[in-house]
Amino acid sequence: MTDPGCTTRQVSGHRGMGSLLGVVAPEDSVSAVRAAVAYGVDFVETDPRPTSDDHLVNLHDDTVDRTTDGTGEAITMTLAEIQALHLEAGSLPGDFSCEHVPTLQEILLAAKGRVHVLIDANKTDRVDLLVGAIVETDTLDEAIFDTSSVDKIDQALAMQPTLHTMIRVADATQLDDQLAHFADHPPVMVEIDDTVPELAPTVTAAGHRPFMDIFVTDAQVAGSDDPSGYGAIYDGGIVIAQSERPELVLQYLDR
Repeated sequence: MTDPGCTTRQVSGHRGMGSLLGVVAPEDSVSAVRAAVAYGVDFVETDPRPTSDDHLVNLHDDTVDRTTDGTGEAITMTLAEIQALHLEAGSLPGDFSCEHVPTLQEILLAAKGRVHVLIDANKTDRVDLLVGAIVETDTLDEAIFDTSSVDKIDQALAMQPTLHTMIRVADATQLDDQLAHFADHPPVMVEIDDTVPELAPTVTAAGHRPFMDIFVTDAQVAGSDDPSGYGAIYDGGIVIAQSERPELVLQYLDR
């Protein structure tokens, strides 16, 4: 597992190695985390949201319709009801018949000691459950609390002051305001909106690592089969690129 403070060029797997454009494993699954570890990805992103009985399941959408063989909103279903469903694997090679929608704890334990986990906190207000899962699994070294909400980060740090955090900014004013707000507990990385990649050098100059989603470039590279398209992303100052096709980014990075 790489140092979360590393300044070399790194890659994050969106929804693990199982994003919308993925060809490796079902999105947001334990298999997607295991694949990321096998490939040598530096970070995996997760999408925890609550069930009706106060568990956190790793599910990107509000409903289970797209990614499982069931239907319904996750917030109206119990953990047992959701985990009784099977994940949709489409035409992915391999047997995923035993896979179910995992809890956040299952994701963290699969990643423990192997890969860093970006916990997207934008899909729930249950900060207590998010922090509780990290503490319960003893994954403070692996987990990074990731959200655009300053208030949620404040809540999380009040519960666990040693949490790794990532802030999200869309312009220079937000960057300055949030870095000042968290001066006593600096984020381990700063996500900049993909519409303002020119903020990357400013983030670096402030002593932080710029992170950005590169999904448009993923589609272009996947269509051309030429990973050199990622060069402009890193040459522009991005240190951590979050990708729908992390295996192609790794190919570009010669890893």
